[in-house]
Amino acid sequence: MIKTEYRKRGGANPLLILSLVIIAIVLVILPHPVSADLTSSPDTYVVISCDLPGQIIEAGETAKFNLKVVNYGQENNKKMWFESFDSEKNDWEIRFMDGDTELNKISLPPKGSKTITLVVETSSDTPEGEYAVRVHIGDGWFWAYVTISETHKGEKGTLKLSIVDKDGEKIKGAKIAFIRNSDHVTIDQVMSTADGKVATDVEPGKYTLKVGRDGYKEVEKKDIQIKGGITTDAGTVMLEKSLFAAEITINSPVLTTTADKKPRYDLTLRNIGKSDDTFHLGSENVPAGWYVRYEAKAVPGTDISEMFLKSGEEKVLIVEAIPPHDVPVGDYLIPLVIDSSAASYAENLTAKIKGSYELKVYADQYQYPVNKGDALTFSIKLTNAGNAGILTNVKTSISAPEGWNAEILPDTIAGIPPGGSATVKLRIVPPANIVASEYKISVKVTSDQAEKSDDFRVLVREQSLVAVFGIALLALIAGGVYFMFRKYSRR
Repeated sequence: MIKTEYRKRGGANPLLILSLVIIAIVLVILPHPVSADLTSSPDTYVVISCDLPGQIIEAGETAKFNLKVVNYGQENNKKMWFESFDSEKNDWEIRFMDGDTELNKISLPPKGSKTITLVVETSSDTPEGEYAVRVHIGDGWFWAYVTISETHKGEKGTLKLSIVDKDGEKIKGAKIAFIRNSDHVTIDQVMSTADGKVATDVEPGKYTLKVGRDGYKEVEKKDIQIKGGITTDAGTVMLEKSLFAAEITINSPVLTTTADKKPRYDLTLRNIGKSDDTFHLGSENVPAGWYVRYEAKAVPGTDISEMFLKSGEEKVLIVEAIPPHDVPVGDYLIPLVIDSSAASYAENLTAKIKGSYELKVYADQYQYPVNKGDALTFSIKLTNAGNAGILTNVKTSISAPEGWNAEILPDTIAGIPPGGSATVKLRIVPPANIVASEYKISVKVTSDQAEKSDDFRVLVREQSLVAVFGIALLALIAGGVYFMFRKYSRR
């Protein structure tokens, strides 16, 4: 009756008005979530907000979102997680951080708040475009947006690193090996410069760096992430010296020489350990017939087999590799071994023996007699005593005193192979009126590769008939003198 009457009169229902008043009071008294925009969850007890919900970066860079979290509910512990199909597809790394601490839960009292950081590490091959990450904390959620302005797909990354000793001194020549975490393969190795710096391009990926140098203890830096188009600063690595260690420097470990010479190498031995040490000098597995000796450069000709060096001291040595007499042409590895108190150091030398061209000239004798006006004929033998190849265009020439006739047959030979010989005949005629004496004849043999000269002596004699007449004449004169002496001495 009452309800019907009110409806008929068009008046307000008092029960409805009372209900609305009670709801309004409850809404004012009870905790409730604040209003949120479309990037966050409405009507939840955990409210997440961020002043910069969208950031623009290049592929491979890291976006950081400072999230303010407010708890309007009664429960304290809130689980944290995220959703992102794009991050899984592009191999991103996403985490919640509070300073240096990574989080997966947060505890807030009622009406309590805290600011945490959402870290989004993108990969260098992420395509350009906008990507979304939905963050969940308790029953609240929030959308964060990352826009990639430039991709670095297919590009290498750059690693920077500094290497020092415990005193802060820069270490030159430290070796840095890049070991890929995915398959534990060493993909590259570089060395630090004179200022202890390393700056090198590396394929994107996660690596373990092994840093070491002779005389220092090796150090590892793990999980170094290299991203294409991005410079990664791996900081400073400090190396500590070993107690016993040596540094060996060879100026020219590869020498080229002929078989008749002995390769000599300059070697500097330095004690880079903390302690004084004695070093034993030797070699092993040298080629057959070879011999290796050490000498102090400051004292030539002295053979040494060991050397004492104080910490930090260095000496310059000569390593002489002596080949066998008949060593063939080729490359020969000369392994050196230098032992210290704690380690053995191996160094490889290379001797490249090249072929030599050697021309030799032989004759049966080096003095030939001949009468005035007579012809002298003798042979000389030309031999290719080298092992490099054929002596080509071999020519023989003769140099004799003025007025002599000289002839060579043949005067040119096309070629003489290694170990081969050829014979050349020389015909010499001295003048008939020449004074009997010894004369020098020079022979020069040239080829396209080598030449050789030699001298011969020619003893020119009077003709035998003239000598007989001379003796007879002398005898006649002597007889006449004797006759006259006898004749006139009687008077």
